[in-house]
Amino acid sequence: MWLIEKRNIALKLAIFLLVLVFFVDTEGSALVYSEEGTETISTENPVTTVTTAPVTTNRGVETTTKKIVTKKKVVKKKKKKKKKKVIRLKRPKLKVKRKLEKKVRIAWKKVRKAKYYLVYKKAPGKKYKRVRKTSRKFFVDKKAKKNRKYRYYIVACRKVSGKVYRSKKSKAVTVKVRAKKKKPKPKKQPKPVEERADVVVCGECYVEGMALYAKSMFPSNYRLIYKVGISTYGLLNTNFLEHNGMTVTAVERIAYYRPKQVFFLTGMNEASRPNPTSTLNNYRQIIYLLKKVNPSIKIVIMALPPVAKNHVSGFANNPQIKKYNAAYKKLAKHYGNVFYYSGYRKLITDSEGYLKPYANGGDGGHWSYQATIDVVRALKNYSAKVAKK
Repeated sequence: MWLIEKRNIALKLAIFLLVLVFFVDTEGSALVYSEEGTETISTENPVTTVTTAPVTTNRGVETTTKKIVTKKKVVKKKKKKKKKKVIRLKRPKLKVKRKLEKKVRIAWKKVRKAKYYLVYKKAPGKKYKRVRKTSRKFFVDKKAKKNRKYRYYIVACRKVSGKVYRSKKSKAVTVKVRAKKKKPKPKKQPKPVEERADVVVCGECYVEGMALYAKSMFPSNYRLIYKVGISTYGLLNTNFLEHNGMTVTAVERIAYYRPKQVFFLTGMNEASRPNPTSTLNNYRQIIYLLKKVNPSIKIVIMALPPVAKNHVSGFANNPQIKKYNAAYKKLAKHYGNVFYYSGYRKLITDSEGYLKPYANGGDGGHWSYQATIDVVRALKNYSAKVAKK
């Protein structure tokens, strides 16, 4: 009897343990039944607990518990392979910009995405050779020789992550280098010899009469500058004289002569104006320009001559002429080396202040031949006196 009771107690104990294991192992456990007993295996934890059926031994009823360690399977996610970007560069186009000796210049348009360009050159009888790596859009070949043909092409490139992408070769261009034309050296022309003069006589119709009647009386160091109807304004602004292929004014021509003395006999065509202000301003400008070129020049302003009683209407009257002469005299006193000369008037003026009959050229204003000779003689004498001053 006592054996049967022990067996029943052992069975009850085994059933209790099975129920206890079932409720304790609730997180992901599974029951496995077999003929030998019941096994509980955990699918989440790496340790699995296994309880076997009770076994009766001499010691009594015993149960055993086994722990089985299982390894989790690690599933590696496969990384998606990135597609490699392919950079495509367009084929560049070459243009020849210059093909002179030692300066062959080729150029091209910028290729999109390109970072630099490789330039290749082929000399006569040789293979292509890379001559330049550049980021510019042109190449200048400074080693080209005249009368030779060269061929060039380029390749556009870009380097990304250590890999170099290249475009197709451009179409090769052929350049025949021509010799640079040498400009002929201009022949050295002899410098024009400036004509010099010591004394210049400048004026209107009276000076023209001197050139006609008394030119032989003037020494070789004298020059006469004249124009019929010229005024003091015309001396400054009218170009009517030739000098070294240029047309210049009377004042400019005087400056080229670089004379020591200048005689002015002009203003008769302006004396009919009531006010001599404009004439005086012109004389001031003439004096300023000549002294700027030659500060030591001596300028002589000659008094205007008288007219006859029966003079034509084109001439001013004697009172008006006297007014202009007084203004000339006053002007000369304001400058150094500027003189007023009226001494020649005594030779051709009568007691009443009119032009002498022998000096009348026919119109009451111009001089006769003999009067011109007398005035030139007096002018030369006065020039000698001025030279000593």
